[in-house]
Amino acid sequence: MLSIKLYKIKNTSCLKSAFYLLFLLVLACDTKKENNIIQVKGVHEFTLSDETQEHLVSIYTQVVDNPVRDELLFTNHRSEVGVVITDYEGNFIEKVGKKGRGPKEIESSRNFGAKNEKKVVILDKAQSIFKEYNRESGEVELFTYPVKDGISITSRNLTFCSEKWFAGLNLLTKPALTTAPTIAVFDTSFVLVDTLGGYDPFFAGRKDILQETTYDLNCEESVIYTAQGKTPNIQVFSVETGKKLGSTSKKPSSFNISDTFIQMVSSPQEMTKFLSEEQSISLHVAHNDNLLFLIFRNDHGVYKRIRVLNESEHFVAVYDRKNLKYIGETKLDGAILGSTKNGYLIMLKDENEMKFELIDVSVKPSK
Repeated sequence: MLSIKLYKIKNTSCLKSAFYLLFLLVLACDTKKENNIIQVKGVHEFTLSDETQEHLVSIYTQVVDNPVRDELLFTNHRSEVGVVITDYEGNFIEKVGKKGRGPKEIESSRNFGAKNEKKVVILDKAQSIFKEYNRESGEVELFTYPVKDGISITSRNLTFCSEKWFAGLNLLTKPALTTAPTIAVFDTSFVLVDTLGGYDPFFAGRKDILQETTYDLNCEESVIYTAQGKTPNIQVFSVETGKKLGSTSKKPSSFNISDTFIQMVSSPQEMTKFLSEEQSISLHVAHNDNLLFLIFRNDHGVYKRIRVLNESEHFVAVYDRKNLKYIGETKLDGAILGSTKNGYLIMLKDENEMKFELIDVSVKPSK
């Protein structure tokens, strides 16, 4: 009997060892999947010309690529308003809009987009007007911004696709639920003709700040990618049907979600304290032929009213665009302010010298 018991014990030990080895093997395989090397390659460097910099005294955190021409659109965070247009070398082409309350003038220019090589649209929130500037004729068309109807545009970029304008949306009378739309669709006269999208499930039942939607539109495939300011997930929706097609699920390891974010109060003192915490904010969504990118920023304990963009840490999380699986992340050398029609990210390399770089993000599989 004794020998039988010992035999059973030995086999149990062997069985445990086998399971342990199997566990390590599975863990190693799983880790290997996530050890893909994210490669960042600079493809084009440029510095904003002196003439361009004269008009960009406090550059804003959004750069828009003209969809049909190699031009970049910039604007200011404060002071001088208007959209500054350059070529891909940073040379000044023209400035659209100037400060004032006249038909061709604006008081705010933080929300903007390019329709084509001729027309630029600026949402002047101070005047509650969309203004479409014809760069050839000099004419300006005015369209009402329907904020009085509870429609608030939250994205900095406006995108034109298939004779419609798209923008991030907040319906002021709706709570941040998965059923509340987050994308506005306007016709060419800026009449709201459709809404789509939905908030990240993270927001369910919570009253929080930084719910604003950022997005990236894939016009060729009629899909739109959305993210909210304080969450690490990208959701995908069909432009034609509005149906949710999927969502990323894994949180990038460097993405910090603040506990205070869940129970935020509205006093200025608490706001300053909150903005001084270590936390992450999703800034941009972008894509290329095969990959999907979430660009986010980490702040570390210092609140500044006027932000120096490259003082924060900036990361890009990379996903497979087809199956939305997480591939990896990497820290970047500067702030990402937008993306080009070719899928390159627009990086502010040196804020003092106003040096930029277009970067290509790709994946090198682990061996």
